[in-house]
Amino acid sequence: MMQPARAPVMPAMAAMPARTAKLITIASGKGGVGKTMLAVNLAIALSQRHQRVTLLDADLGTANADLLCGLNPAARVEHVLETGTAGRPAPHRTLADIAVDAPGGFKLVPGSVGLGKMADLSEPQRRRLVAGLRDLESLADVVLIDAAAGVGSLVTTFVTAADLTIVVATPEPTSIADAYALIKCASVENPMNPPPMVLVVNNARDQKEAAAVHARIDAVARRFLSIPIPLAGWIAHDPQAMQAVRARHPLLLRSPHSTASVSITRLAGAIARHFKLSPLAAIVPPNEPGAMHRLTAWLAHFAL
Repeated sequence: MMQPARAPVMPAMAAMPARTAKLITIASGKGGVGKTMLAVNLAIALSQRHQRVTLLDADLGTANADLLCGLNPAARVEHVLETGTAGRPAPHRTLADIAVDAPGGFKLVPGSVGLGKMADLSEPQRRRLVAGLRDLESLADVVLIDAAAGVGSLVTTFVTAADLTIVVATPEPTSIADAYALIKCASVENPMNPPPMVLVVNNARDQKEAAAVHARIDAVARRFLSIPIPLAGWIAHDPQAMQAVRARHPLLLRSPHSTASVSITRLAGAIARHFKLSPLAAIVPPNEPGAMHRLTAWLAHFAL
């Protein structure tokens, strides 16, 4: 498998102070794997379990979570990060200020659309964006981040900062390879304290195919990175998912009993029951005797 180029880390942004809300990053090595569909519907499923949920669409430049929700927001992330005239700061707005009510009971912070400059943020803008996550805690018990596809520095920063990262992949060989690339880029930045990551396989024909995808990614991660990648769940190929996208109506609200909806609801249940656990790296310190035994027990709790 081709080894990915190392993504640069932003040292000043690598660590965040203790937070009150749980932070989950949803990421993928490549686009087109259903990451945003999962993010939107997972936000709804967690809200249905009486969690206060805020979703940040951090796919800067090509965001579309609002599109899947049938929304037309007046303000987007660029209105928080923009500068005024002559380089002076614009009137201050926070991510919480631009959050809008989304169908299903969660708050959505809309990302940017069609602005190339947002794909290449300056260092001060990146700092402001990550620091802005603190403002969302007043709105939420859980903050979901729909990260951009790929292995960019902002993506790996969100992965590093999260309590848990859900890596989304499909059975396509390119998706499997790129999912591992993302996992590697995130883990090599923190070799002694790798961020907790789990896998969700989307668009699988059946459980056997999902298990095969997981086995490939997990085996390579164990061999070359010395970390396991648990399978948190899988979502079957479901024509109703595409119908929901075309209708701009979230799947869980349009077809709550569809195969994909049931899978996402099950994943939300696992997160809601077990997210009170500390981040995986803190539960299982590297090189500690007996760590693998406790890791296996923790993964058993996470199994769906």
